[in-house]
Amino acid sequence: MPTSARASDNPSADLLPLFEFSNVINSSLDMKFILGTVLLTVMGKMLVSKGMVLLKKEDQEYQVVNAKGVGSDVEGMTFVVPKSPKGIITIRRGRNDTRAWMLFFRDHGIALIVPIVTQGNVVGFLGLGERLGGRKYTERDRQLISSLVNLSASAIEKALIIDQLKEANRNLDRKYQELNTLFDLGREFNVVLESDKVIRLLTFSLLGQVGVNRYAICLDTGTEMKIVASRLDGNEGIEQTFKDLQQLKSPEIVEELARKKRFAEAAAVLLQRGIRVVVPMMTQNDVKGFIFLGKRLRGGSYGRGDLEFLAALANLAIISIENARLFREALEKQRLEDELAIAREIQQGLLPRSLPVIEGFDAAAINVPSKQVGGDYYDVVQISPHEFIFAIGDVSGKGTGAALLMANVQASLRAFAPMGMSLSEATARINNLTCQSTGQGKFITFFWGSLNIPRRVFRYVNAGHNPPMLFHADGSLEKLDVGGIILGLMNTISPYEEGTVQLRQGDVLVMYTDGVSEAMNAQGEDFTEERLERLIKSKLTLSARQLIDEIQTALDAYTRGTPQSDDITMLVLKVL
Repeated sequence: MPTSARASDNPSADLLPLFEFSNVINSSLDMKFILGTVLLTVMGKMLVSKGMVLLKKEDQEYQVVNAKGVGSDVEGMTFVVPKSPKGIITIRRGRNDTRAWMLFFRDHGIALIVPIVTQGNVVGFLGLGERLGGRKYTERDRQLISSLVNLSASAIEKALIIDQLKEANRNLDRKYQELNTLFDLGREFNVVLESDKVIRLLTFSLLGQVGVNRYAICLDTGTEMKIVASRLDGNEGIEQTFKDLQQLKSPEIVEELARKKRFAEAAAVLLQRGIRVVVPMMTQNDVKGFIFLGKRLRGGSYGRGDLEFLAALANLAIISIENARLFREALEKQRLEDELAIAREIQQGLLPRSLPVIEGFDAAAINVPSKQVGGDYYDVVQISPHEFIFAIGDVSGKGTGAALLMANVQASLRAFAPMGMSLSEATARINNLTCQSTGQGKFITFFWGSLNIPRRVFRYVNAGHNPPMLFHADGSLEKLDVGGIILGLMNTISPYEEGTVQLRQGDVLVMYTDGVSEAMNAQGEDFTEERLERLIKSKLTLSARQLIDEIQTALDAYTRGTPQSDDITMLVLKVL
C-alpha cells in the first residue's frame, strides 16, 4: 500500500502534529495566510484536489475567500445560508436537495462541508472535494479535519478581529479625512456669497473628493426646479422626475430606489441617463435641489459612508446657496429702502408745508403716507391777488419714479398756471409733457381748479381723478367730473373740457385720492365713496380741519388691524 494511503489510516502517527499546525497558523494574523494554510494542509492530508473556504460577511451571507481546483471565478461569490449547520455535512450526488447553497457546493464538486465554529457561532465553512481514488472519508478523517479546523478557528477569529479593527481604522481615517474636507469646504462655502461660485465649488468637490465626472445639479429657483450645472450625456427627462423625488429625505442609490414603487418610474429615467446616486439638497426639511451622480471614476459601488458624506456636502452647499440668496435679497431690500427714502423725501418736499389763508374760505389738507411711497399729491398756489389754484393727484407706481413724475407735474402746473391760459389748454400741455417724459405704464390721475375769490367761482378740469364732492348748503351734492383722459396715457387728441361751479356760503368741496374710498378693512372690503358721502353729509357744520379729522377717525376705525395699503390724501375747501 502506498505511504500516503497508510498516512491517511494512521493520521496520529503520520500527519503533521496538531501542536505544530497550531503554532504555524497562530503565528500569523494574516487571514489570507491562515486560510491558505488550513485549506492546503487539509487538502494535502486528505488527498483531495478541490477545496474552498467561505467566511461570513453579514447575517446569513457567506463569501468564498479562497478556492483551489474549482475555477478562479468562484472567489468573491456570495450566497445565503439560512440555517448554518454546526456539524460536518456530506454531500451525495444522488441526493435531491434544492437548497441554493447546497446546489452551489455540489455543482462545484464539493463532497464535504465542515463548519468553522468559534464561541458557538459559525463564522465560515471549509469545503472539500472527493478524495483521490474514490476513497471515502472515514470517521477518523472527519475527526482529524474537525481538529484541524477547530485549531484554526481561534486564529481565524483573531484575524477577523484584526481585519475588523483595520477596517474600523480605515473607516475612522476616511471619516477624519471627510470631516477635514467638509470643514475646509464649509469654510470656503461660507465666504462665497454668489450662487454661481457656490455651484462651481460644489462641482469641483464632486470631481475631486467624490471622484465622479458625470453629474447634474438642480436648484429650486422659486418658480421651478431647473438644472443649473450638468456633465451628463443628456438631460432629457430628468426634469420630469423632480416632482416624484420631492419625497426623498436622504441620499439614495438609484438601483435601490427603483425597487420602491413610488420612485420606480423616476428611477428608470435616471438609470437611463447613467445616474447612480441622487442626493436631495434640503433646508428646514424642504427639498431645494438635487445632486445627481454617475459612476465613480475609481470603480466600485457607493457605500453608506459615501452617501453620508454626500448628504453633508449637499447640506453645506444648499445652506451657502440659501445664504447667497438671502444676501442678495437683503441688498435688494436695502436698495429699495434707500430708494423709497429718497422718494419719500422728494414727495414730502413737494407738498405745501402750510396752506395760505384765503379770505372768506376755510381750507385744510392732509397726507397720510402708507408704508410704501405712493404718488399722492396736493397743492394750493396763489397766482394773483384774487385767484388760487387747488390741485390733487395720484401718480401710478411707487418709489423714485413716481416721486419724480409728481415733481414734473407740479413744475408744469406752477409754470402754466400764472400764464393766463385756460385750464383746458394748460391741462393739455401738462399731459403732453408728461407723455414725453414718462415711460409706458406711467400716468397720473389729476384734478385741479381755479378759485376766483371775489366772484366765488370755481373753474376746474378733471383728468381721470376721483370726482371731488361739492356739498351745497341746501343739502344737494354735485360731483366734479368734467375733464378728459388721465395724464400720461397719450398725447392730447381732443381738448379737455372745463367745468364751472358757483360756490355759496356753507358749501363744502372735498377733494380726495382713492386711498380714502378704497381703504380696506380686515375682510378686504372698501370704505367706498358712498360711505364717505354719508359721513361728510352728517358733518357739514364742522370746519375744514375738523371734517378731515372726522374722516380720518372713521377710516382708522374701519381699517383697524389692517395695514394701510395706499396714501390717504384729502384737500377740503369750505365757503364761510
